[in-house]
Amino acid sequence: MAENLGPALIDPEGCRHNLSVREYQLLVSFATHAGVRFAPSGEADAVITTGQAADILGVSRRTVTRMLDRGELPGIRLGLNHHRSVRLADVLAFKDRGVASRES
Repeated sequence: MAENLGPALIDPEGCRHNLSVREYQLLVSFATHAGVRFAPSGEADAVITTGQAADILGVSRRTVTRMLDRGELPGIRLGLNHHRSVRLADVLAFKDRGVASRES
């Protein structure tokens, strides 16, 4: 069984940054308040709503749906109602490219 090394953040280069329990609790509190869903490491295909994507990108939900319609951001349809969702990795990659801009 793998050793529990405690809470940590893993940066894009894969480096581990250990957190105290208090730091972890604060991050979880902030993230929960912001509507961010945590994905365990290895869950590269974590799926979020268009509203959550909008919050991450700093745009409206409608702007995210327009990005999906134009093919600027890949999306998927889930559930019986086929609500649109996006992969968290796709949203973060889009944000890293600096493409997201506010629409009126």
